[in-house]
Amino acid sequence: MEFRCQVIDRDGKDTVIIREAISEEQCVTELVSQGFTPLKLRTGKANWIELLNSPIRLSGNSGTSEQAVFLRQLSILVVADLPVDRSLDMLRDQASSSRQKQSVTKMLSDVRAGQSLARAMECEGNFPAWVIGIVRASETGGNLGVALTQAADRMSDLASTRRALITAMTYPMAVLIATIIALMLVLTLVVPQFEPIFAGSEDKLPSLTRAVLWLSDNASEFGIIGFLILFSIIIGGWLFLKSDVGCALRENKPSLFPGQKLRDQYIAAQFSGLFSTLLLNGVHVVKAFSLASDAISSVRWRNQLQIVLEKVREGERLSSALSKAKAYPDTARRLVEVGERSGRLGETCREASKIMNDIASHRIEAIVSLVNPIAIILLGGAVAMLVAGVMLGIFALGDFAG
Repeated sequence: MEFRCQVIDRDGKDTVIIREAISEEQCVTELVSQGFTPLKLRTGKANWIELLNSPIRLSGNSGTSEQAVFLRQLSILVVADLPVDRSLDMLRDQASSSRQKQSVTKMLSDVRAGQSLARAMECEGNFPAWVIGIVRASETGGNLGVALTQAADRMSDLASTRRALITAMTYPMAVLIATIIALMLVLTLVVPQFEPIFAGSEDKLPSLTRAVLWLSDNASEFGIIGFLILFSIIIGGWLFLKSDVGCALRENKPSLFPGQKLRDQYIAAQFSGLFSTLLLNGVHVVKAFSLASDAISSVRWRNQLQIVLEKVREGERLSSALSKAKAYPDTARRLVEVGERSGRLGETCREASKIMNDIASHRIEAIVSLVNPIAIILLGGAVAMLVAGVMLGIFALGDFAG
């Protein structure tokens, strides 16, 4: 169960942190043992007041790429048989920013106070729960250096995939914005200059010219209102898709949402990769599944994975329970079944992640390769239509005058 905890930290600051615990009593006990003074504990979705009162965090206070670099540097020092506290001390001196230096200083203080590295990272509050789970399991198993390297590799993969998606969509979005701006400029600045020429002869003009003049008049008078309406529709649609009703609709009718299957393929690859990394570092199946599912940003996916987790806790095999998750690809589920039978669940989940990630990447590349020329054609076609409407009107007036 997830608790939103309003606490007083060791520095006397009032802050809000997220904790996973079986019960409220266990959550309070863990907070007190970490040096926090609990004030309020809440479960369920945060209301608007809590969201407004929550501290603003940019990229989790520490970007994924920055955390991956830190874990990789720490793994190198630990593999070189340097004690954890000494390794953190060296990384603190080499910190590239004051924010990172404060983070490492806090962890170093906790480690020197007798806490484990996993507990220090948990108290620091910026590292994902699955990374902390890997570190905690590796500290028990004695392979901390290898575990840190694998965690860094996984975080680097997540960061590079996210960057690739952003890069792939940047050009089409830029063309779309340029198209809208070009259309608005032509309709509000260029076309109105020709309206006096056409005054009194509207009924003699070609249909395309009349359509351009109508668009120009409406863009000049209602352009801002139209933009606000469009913006409201986009925001309203996004909020609807994030709501319980929207999640249920996407789950039951995925064919209504273009790109939903592709997104599911990407999330399945992300989940399987995290799950395999946790398993290969000694985390128990149930705990690894819980940590990996918590790292998924999709509410719809988390709800489905929670049902799977409950079935696994009841004794059902993981491959069978995954059939309850409609979004999880059947091919990956069969690989999980093979891994269960062979005793190599971590390795097969890793291979499943690679396969699904490759499929998603190829599909994204194919879509982007089509979107870019289509966007350029639309931009050129829209501007050409406006120019053609004006020129046809001028030619028509010339024919009438002649």
